[in-house]
Formats: sequence, structure tokens, C-alpha cells
Amino acid sequence: MENFNIPQAYHTREQALVKHSLLQSYLEKLMLIMGAASQSRSGVELCYVDCFAGPWQDESEAMESTSIAISLRTLAACRLKLEKHGYRVKMRALYIEQDASAYARLERYLNKSTPRTIKSSCLKGDFVQLRADILRWVGNGPFCFFFVDPKGWTEVGVSTLEPLLRRPKSEFLINLMYDFVNRTMSIGDRKADMAELLGEPLDLEGLSPKERESRIVQTYRRNLKLRLPSSNPRFPPRAAHVQVLDPQKNRTKYHLVYLTSHPRGVIEFKLISEPVEKLQQMVRARNKASRKQEITGTGDLFGAESFFNSDAGHAGAAEVDRFWHTYLKKGPKTIDTHAFATILEDTDWFESDLDESLMRLIKAGKVTNLSADATRRTRHPLHYAGQGETLKWTGPD
Repeated sequence: MENFNIPQAYHTREQALVKHSLLQSYLEKLMLIMGAASQSRSGVELCYVDCFAGPWQDESEAMESTSIAISLRTLAACRLKLEKHGYRVKMRALYIEQDASAYARLERYLNKSTPRTIKSSCLKGDFVQLRADILRWVGNGPFCFFFVDPKGWTEVGVSTLEPLLRRPKSEFLINLMYDFVNRTMSIGDRKADMAELLGEPLDLEGLSPKERESRIVQTYRRNLKLRLPSSNPRFPPRAAHVQVLDPQKNRTKYHLVYLTSHPRGVIEFKLISEPVEKLQQMVRARNKASRKQEITGTGDLFGAESFFNSDAGHAGAAEVDRFWHTYLKKGPKTIDTHAFATILEDTDWFESDLDESLMRLIKAGKVTNLSADATRRTRHPLHYAGQGETLKWTGPD
């Protein structure tokens, strides 16, 4: 925290730093996993589509703080790493933009700065009108990751996204502009628009702000998942999300909603989300320290460290302990990758919160790992990979 500074390009738009950190980290992990998974001698083709590319709020020629530059840099690094390990991978990237001036900058940048190992393309026009063109560009064979990050919310309605959601071999990261949505939900003549966005009408009467936010996001996630193809009951559609806060205020700016059909996707996404949450809290701490300096003329003795909240975004210890009691009280349960992904999806907690709880409960004699001596493990008391492991509640009911 001591040496952390917000990059100049993200000043006044710090939420974009959090978003881009998540995009870069997960895109890298995803492309490496998918590239290494191919058994074909002819290699594998992987695609990336940025449905609202911009560029926005970065006037530099290098555009380092845009999703365009970040994605191309990440794809090129992944391809090089895979190539060094003997994997043959073809990577393509498509960028969509409607605004004429932004599109002109986008086209110039791609022509000049696309890494030679990546094939990039761009389309000018309205995303909704270009959905069929996007799907034709991707084709039927490749795996594709869609980044859907509009300035507003009308373009991410469930039915609007459905043509893309129906495509097999795809994952999505969708920006739900919660701040706009929350304010619009209460406007009487916009309820039909909100139902279109979320996939169904929603009654939020009497809910607290926290309950209201959870209901909106969970409804959106559920209805998005219903549109994903699922031919194998072992691999149902799954979703997770990251809450991105307003960098200056104590309220949500947007939610980055993730969709996949593989349990490992949820696990990896949640693993990456934890350091992103830490980054978010560092950004907020730095901003609070700067505001205090501006208002009082004096800084805090311990600087931004005094404002850093290490518990933010994490579940409370007692709450997670109660979860394990409820989950295990009816008898031993074997928890493999599928089961653990479901736990993460249902709770929206970090894996570290669940691990720390199990460590406490095992040490207290309330949980026993029937598959291994978990008392000898210092970080991960449950190994869910492969066949998984069986846990039993051995504490009082």
C-alpha cells in the first residue's frame, strides 16, 4: 500500500482501473487455459470480441488505459507463452464502435499497433444492428470471449444479448451499470424497460438497499444463464460478478457479470476477483487520503494505509462458519470442482473465506476431512480438484 499510486491515465476514472485489472487478469488466465487444452495437432483458434470498444477518456496515441490496448497486449503475451510450450494457437480480436471519431482512432490504432501475432478487425455501427455480423466473424468453431461494456444499460438487456448468449463455446463479461439501473427502477414509466433489461418484472417494495441490489443482480444473472446453451447436465450455465464501487462515494458504480458453462471458470474468476477487490480498496484508500489532505491541509500520519479496509468485500467469519454447519449437518459431503463452483456461485464469497473458515472449524474439531489429514495443511484444507474430498460435520448440532 505504501508505494501504491493510481496511474495518471486513470485519475478521475479510477473505477476503470479496477475493471481493466479484472479484464486483463481473467482474459490472460482464460486464454492460457483454453490454448493449452487443445489436443488438435492443427492447433486451436481463440477469439476476443469487444462490443463497445471506444476508445474513451484516453487521448494518448498509445491508448494504454483502454480495453483495446490492454486486450491486444494480453492476447499477444498469451500466444507467445503458449507457443513457447509447444501449443499452436491462432488468436483473433474484433472491436465494435459506433461513434465516428472514436472509430477513426480505433481503426488507426489497430492498423498501427496490433501485434503481428494477432489478427484484429473492427466494425463501425450499432452493436445491436451488428450482432449477426459479429457472430459471422467469430464463426462456429472457435472459442470466444465477449467483453460487453457499454456506456448505458439498454444494450445489455437479456433479450438483446440472447443471440450472442446462445452461441456455444463462449464466455462473457458484461457491465451492468447498476447506478443507472437502480435510479431507473423506481420510475413508473420505465418499468417495462427494466423488465426487458433484467429478463422479468421485479418487485422491490420494502427491500433494504443491500437486498434491493442483490435482488437486481441475482435476477439478471439468473435470466442470462437461462439463455446459455447447456447440452450436458454436468456443465450447467454459471455466473459470478464483481461489484465495482464509485471511487469517491460509498455506493456501487456497476457490476461486472461473468458467464460460463464450466465450473473451473467460476473458480478461476473468483480467484482473480480477490486481488481485484484489494486493488479497489487501495484505490479508495488513496482517494480518501488525498481528500483529507485537500480539506485539512495536512496528511494522515500513516497515509493511505489508515484508510485501507482489508475486510471489505470479504464475508464475515461467523457467517461462513454457519454456512459450513448448514451445508454439512445432514451428513458427509464429497466436494469436487463442480460442487465447489456451486458454493462459490451461490454465496458470492472468495475461496480464501471458505478456506479460512474450514481451517478454524477443523482446528476446533467441528469439521473433519475424511479423505485426508487436513490438520497438516496450512492454506487449503479442502482439495476439490479431481475426485474431490469428503467433509463431515463433527461438532455440536
